[in-house]
Amino acid sequence: MNQTKCVLTAMVLLAVSMLGLGCGADEEKKTQAPVAQTRPTAPPKPTTRTVDQLTSALSIDDRIYLDEEEAPRKEKQRIAILNFFNAMLLTDEGTLKSMLSYGDQLELEAMIESGLSTSMDAVSLIELTTGDSPEGRMCVMAIYEIGMQYQVQLWYLDESGSGITFSAVSTPPNLVNKLSGNWIQNYFELKLKQAEIAQQPDAETSYTLAGELTSSDGKVGSDESQPNNPGSPGRPGRGPFGQ
Repeated sequence: MNQTKCVLTAMVLLAVSMLGLGCGADEEKKTQAPVAQTRPTAPPKPTTRTVDQLTSALSIDDRIYLDEEEAPRKEKQRIAILNFFNAMLLTDEGTLKSMLSYGDQLELEAMIESGLSTSMDAVSLIELTTGDSPEGRMCVMAIYEIGMQYQVQLWYLDESGSGITFSAVSTPPNLVNKLSGNWIQNYFELKLKQAEIAQQPDAETSYTLAGELTSSDGKVGSDESQPNNPGSPGRPGRGPFGQ
């Protein structure tokens, strides 16, 4: 009987001892500070390089001028524009063909045969501006300075996958004498006006765009009734296109 009592006493003491250890462990867990888990840091977003930085990195001809405020926000588009017009000045047929729409590639071949290289050598400045068509299609307008004369050409930019394609937009001669304000927006306004006047039923109606007069008999001549815009594009530093 005493032996049994001793055994029971020992078991009770062991149980109490184990219970005490368990409680201590729980208390220790409660007092431990939670371990902070570090979240993986996202890589920083690439910063768009300035036009000057890209011009230097890409060895762009210094006759090409694109104001930082007139440049697209995407670096990919900036690079495409600078490379395209640089290839134009250098008459780099391979680069131009890789960036032109199919129809314009055929036109390029004819232009090269007609002396495009000589024409580009005479260019002293290409001033560029970008914007959107009324349908939201991206455009770039180039103003070519040749001596004291200026010629304008508008292009559509279409982005597909990793590439950008340039498509020439019909641009009448002497357009520089008619544009003002936002040049790309103004171009499409003049084009719309031309289309509206051309649809008028009057057989004697003539329509004017960019200083050219086309009458119902098909003759083309200078429109003396339209004053020239004195704000022809100037060199950088005189405000947007010399306005």
